[in-house]
Amino acid sequence: MSHVANHDGLTLLEAVIAMALFFVAVLAFAGVAVTASKGAAASKHLTTATALAQDKMEQIRSAGYDPAAAPETTEAYGAIPGFDLYQRIVRMETGRPVPGLQTATVMVWWSDDRHSVTVSTILAP
Repeated sequence: MSHVANHDGLTLLEAVIAMALFFVAVLAFAGVAVTASKGAAASKHLTTATALAQDKMEQIRSAGYDPAAAPETTEAYGAIPGFDLYQRIVRMETGRPVPGLQTATVMVWWSDDRHSVTVSTILAP
């Protein structure tokens, strides 16, 4: 006569191992979620800064070549309506890259000057 054991549940060791695996999986997922959230925030800032730089560049292009333009203007943090976290600097260099031309550069900074986007163009009379 054979004796067959009937195990209807988990042993304490099996339950502890299952819980440990579950928590490792949850922690791994939480790490991925935090990384994804930081990446999304960085992308949002980059997109916004690029749009602010392009908008200013379009204003400069529509004004055309102006050798009397101020060499540098700054819209400090809080000066761009609706975009308090960004600073925009415009540099105009007459005679660059060659005499008779003008280089316009727009830089947009955020995160306390730790990140920036730069857009440049050459203007002709």
